[in-house]
Amino acid sequence: MKRKPIDIFRYYLRIVLLIAFSIVVAFPVLYMISSSLFSQRDFNKLRVLPTTPMWSNYIKALNHRYFSYYLVNSIGTSLLSAIIRTLVVIFASFALTHLQFRGKKLILSALVLTLFVPQEAILYQNYKTIANLGLLDSWTAIIAPGLFSAAQMLLLMGSFTAQGRDTYDAARMDGASDMRYIWSVLVPLSGPATLTIMIQTLITSFNSYLWPLLVTNKPKTRTIQIGITMLGFAESGETGAQMATLALITIPFLIILAFTKRRIENALIRR
Repeated sequence: MKRKPIDIFRYYLRIVLLIAFSIVVAFPVLYMISSSLFSQRDFNKLRVLPTTPMWSNYIKALNHRYFSYYLVNSIGTSLLSAIIRTLVVIFASFALTHLQFRGKKLILSALVLTLFVPQEAILYQNYKTIANLGLLDSWTAIIAPGLFSAAQMLLLMGSFTAQGRDTYDAARMDGASDMRYIWSVLVPLSGPATLTIMIQTLITSFNSYLWPLLVTNKPKTRTIQIGITMLGFAESGETGAQMATLALITIPFLIILAFTKRRIENALIRR
């Protein structure tokens, strides 16, 4: 059966619009990568591609004496935050959906209320607590305030509840412990939601600026988001090297998102 001309028109119009929107969304990232190869003269002109690729920009960024510290601190704190927060959210969600204990509804209400507390409102108190504990200039100081998220807990609770109470009762009758049930049944069945929580935490922690700026004073303990402004490339007029630094910290996350895109989409659909 032949397609009608109007259907063919709509089909190609949809393709054109998708390509146009994709270019609009991807252009900032593509331009950042392209400009990381610019010479200083290229920045003085309206260009999209470099006249001559300056790979030395990447060498300058990688050879900076503090770049490796910044990058290791960012990756290390982000991974720890993602792993610990995911574990905390998993156990909290399991307790609030499968276990029965006094004050359960009150605890759930208190945790949900934290969604309405602006982070800026508790910023000073968090800093004071970290300082009093002597944890400044450490990974613990960077990751401690972000080890729980009520929003992510609600997301995972919805996924856990969808599995049904009967599955938990059957597992218990077969002799499975709570920990065995969590890791052998709940987490595999809620894989997309769990992966989404981990990736969200990883990216949020990696991009965090204000809190790491407050709790770190030594260059060797700072993260890359702070370090970008302290590498000195902007002051010395080496804009290409600064853009190369941005590209170096962005490309890994683009790769991660490319490999986990379908699982994240499935989690959002199930939500």
